[in-house]
Amino acid sequence: MKNIVLSFICGVAIAAVSSGPALAAPPNITGMWTVDQQGLNGGSSATITLKQSGMSVVGSNAKNGNGFTGTFVNDTQINGTWKGPGGAGWLTVYVSPNGHSFNGTWGYNGRKANGSFVGNKVLPPSPVTAAGTWNVAGAGGPTAFVGTMKCTQSGKAAVCKIGPAVINGAFKTADKIRAKWTGPGKTGWFSFWFNDDNNSFNGVWGYGPDTTPAVGRVVGQRAL
Repeated sequence: MKNIVLSFICGVAIAAVSSGPALAAPPNITGMWTVDQQGLNGGSSATITLKQSGMSVVGSNAKNGNGFTGTFVNDTQINGTWKGPGGAGWLTVYVSPNGHSFNGTWGYNGRKANGSFVGNKVLPPSPVTAAGTWNVAGAGGPTAFVGTMKCTQSGKAAVCKIGPAVINGAFKTADKIRAKWTGPGKTGWFSFWFNDDNNSFNGVWGYGPDTTPAVGRVVGQRAL
């Protein structure tokens, strides 16, 4: 069931298609996306394709054939529906102004939200570097690390700041950073690895030493 939901969510986010009052041009979200969802059925990840024409968007998941349709109701919000082997329902998607990420909620017809999701657009490759500004969203567990994260890098060492927390780490492999974080009265570990486009990452974090289990997950998108 959770795979079905993820596919639908991906499709839904993809399918921002419909008609409505004249609006300023929304961001273009046509392309490939990686989507992570969390809900009552657990968590899952998928790759989806979005095709946008004006205010309308159609989404599809080539792996299982699920899809959805939706429409931009304003410059950043898409209202849509999904349908698949597991049922049918609604979804609401909020797209970033640059069109490189989105988040939202989904549910079955006539019901309240069953889960949430975040998506990152697969962008052309760029050099692997942590330096820059990142938009970070929670993808499961506590949301201690969400918002704007700003990083600097010197050699393999990287220092990032998000809210009151400071993340101090280094590249342990060509595309993975292992770090320690400090915040108001708390400390812990943080690990994140870059996707093939080098403009997005997935990460996990925990409290205390890095031998403790992860308690939260995040996804990040470079703010271009």
